[in-house]
Amino acid sequence: MKYIFLSVLALSLFACSDKEPVTSVITKSTDGKRYTNAYFDIQVDKPEGWFAQDPEQTIKQSSQGARVVAGEDKNMKAILAESIKTTVPIFAFFKHEPGTPVKFNPSVIAVAENIEVMPGIKTGCDYLFHARSLLKNAAIEMEVDDDCHTETISNAPLGYFDARISVNGADIYQKYYACIKNQHALSFIQTYFDDQSRSEVDQVISSLLLSCQ
Repeated sequence: MKYIFLSVLALSLFACSDKEPVTSVITKSTDGKRYTNAYFDIQVDKPEGWFAQDPEQTIKQSSQGARVVAGEDKNMKAILAESIKTTVPIFAFFKHEPGTPVKFNPSVIAVAENIEVMPGIKTGCDYLFHARSLLKNAAIEMEVDDDCHTETISNAPLGYFDARISVNGADIYQKYYACIKNQHALSFIQTYFDDQSRSEVDQVISSLLLSCQ
């Protein structure tokens, strides 16, 4: 269940405006490999054999993770509950279908948030500043980088930071990317466990075609 919690944690920290009809932002694929989101102008390749979760299941899964993240913190519960209501997932790729009896399940999840009411957010690192604050105040203990770095992917500048959590003696890693596109923040969250799984989730990120400002 570790991978379910961690991937959901990432999703539940980001929200998207409900101004846009849900059907207009759904990511689609004609061949089961290349996935396209016309609304956000994003293309990404799913690794062969990986599982693509449908948006409805991703949202349901986020509710489970939010309860763990918030713990008994009523304010955090309220923040995450509102976030889930307005979350629009872009894609969610898992190496194994959630629920498969495996020890670890690498994943890459992408979500979007409308930041029209937060004009002070100019860059991906500005956006990730708030994500780091939420992670550091979550009910679980995570090691979160204090600094945000920048990486260019598909000629788009993405901010990123790394995080780590230890569960039953096993280290689980996450990498949070974000960039700004018009009035939205686009976020891409990797979850991995060793060098091999890191290479696999990096493959997904390197396949991204997108434009950010």
